[in-house]
Amino acid sequence: MHIEGLTPNPISKDVAAAPSKAAEEAKLKKACQQFEALFLSQMMAQMRKSIPKGGLFGGGQEQEMFMGMLDEERAKAWAQDGGVGLANMLFQQMRKNL
Repeated sequence: MHIEGLTPNPISKDVAAAPSKAAEEAKLKKACQQFEALFLSQMMAQMRKSIPKGGLFGGGQEQEMFMGMLDEERAKAWAQDGGVGLANMLFQQMRKNL
């Protein structure tokens, strides 16, 4: 008697395909850093709104776009360098569930 789809060692294939704990932790750490970068970018955008308009530069849509992109890149760099510690706290809390 032959049964289709039944393999003698199904568990061994699943174990080999499962990612290592170190790889999962690396993915989690990167996701936490990306979340912190997003948080910092939003925080800087709100801080920028509190600054009075005008000054040396004319402003306009181009300047707003540039400043938004600048804030995003600053936030990414800040988060990669440790940021405010939000990514680390999230990582420590969430790695318990891996």
